[in-house]
Formats: sequence, C-alpha cells, structure tokens
Amino acid sequence: MTRVQLALGRSGHFTEDAAHQYFQIFTRDTPIEGASLAISWLPAAFQCIACHNDFKSSLPSEQVTCPECGDSALEIEQDICQVSAIDVLSEEEQNGQASESQRSQA
Repeated sequence: MTRVQLALGRSGHFTEDAAHQYFQIFTRDTPIEGASLAISWLPAAFQCIACHNDFKSSLPSEQVTCPECGDSALEIEQDICQVSAIDVLSEEEQNGQASESQRSQA
C-alpha cells in the first residue's frame, strides 16, 4: 500500500477533485498506480491593490480582501504543487499488519 502526500496552494486554481483525477492519470502504469492521495492545503500569498500590504490567506481567491484596509487583493504567488511525502508499506509489512489486526480481533 502506498500513500502520497501532496501539498497544494489554496489559490483557487486547484480543486480536490481535479487533483485526484490528475493523480490517477499521472500515476497510471507507474509503480505507484493505485496509491491513495492525501492533500494538505497551503495558504496563498496576496498583495492589496490599494495599500500594497502583503499577506497570506487560505480563502478562495475570489473571497480575499486586505486585512489592513478591506480593499481587493491580487494573488502574487505561483501555484504550489509539491509532493511532501510518499509512504510505502512493503508486502511483508502489509501482511504483518493484517496478521496483527486479525490477532487483535480474536
């Protein structure tokens, strides 16, 4: 069993559904085909149009306003998409966990 942990920027350009669909496409016919995907969302960087305040927000970009003056803000950081970890269990480890699980249920 393999689990891939993906960190995505919360910019509004990525959705969780799209990330899962692309993950299935990009991992097809690779050693991690069929792996599970865990997504963590990172805040996006913004700058206020009026006061030039730089800040981060986890809100969708269309909902973001400046915390200093309340004016509109523009996203200033490129989309972030990075694999933060890949967890792999060997067949032996999987079999050991299954055996352990069966023993604890008995």
